[in-house]
Amino acid sequence: MKKVLLFALIGGTMALASCGGGPSAEEKAALEQLKMDSIKAVEQAAMDAEAAAAVAAAESEAAAAEVVEELEEVEEVVEKTEETGGKLKDRVETSEGETGGKLKDRVNSTPEGEKKKGGKLKDRVNK
Repeated sequence: MKKVLLFALIGGTMALASCGGGPSAEEKAALEQLKMDSIKAVEQAAMDAEAAAAVAAAESEAAAAEVVEELEEVEEVVEKTEETGGKLKDRVETSEGETGGKLKDRVNSTPEGEKKKGGKLKDRVNK
């Protein structure tokens, strides 16, 4: 019985030594390679994100410049319109009847010292 126990004890020790030593050198190298690959993938993703952000910033800057140019063009048109007197309707309505204004106002206005001619037909006939 002592011999059986001795063989069991030696067999168990050998089993623990072969299986319980942890991962093999190949497994350790594979794990290290996976770790390096994942680090490279994260660095590449960060570089891609930075590049995409730079492209987006450049595109938004270009779009903003276009909007500013369009706004300046609109401001120039408004300034030119204001310099020439604005809309035709505004220029006619603000005139005092001397060189423009509404036709009704020009017909009804007479120079000083002159009598107004016209009026209703029945008034002119009855005079």
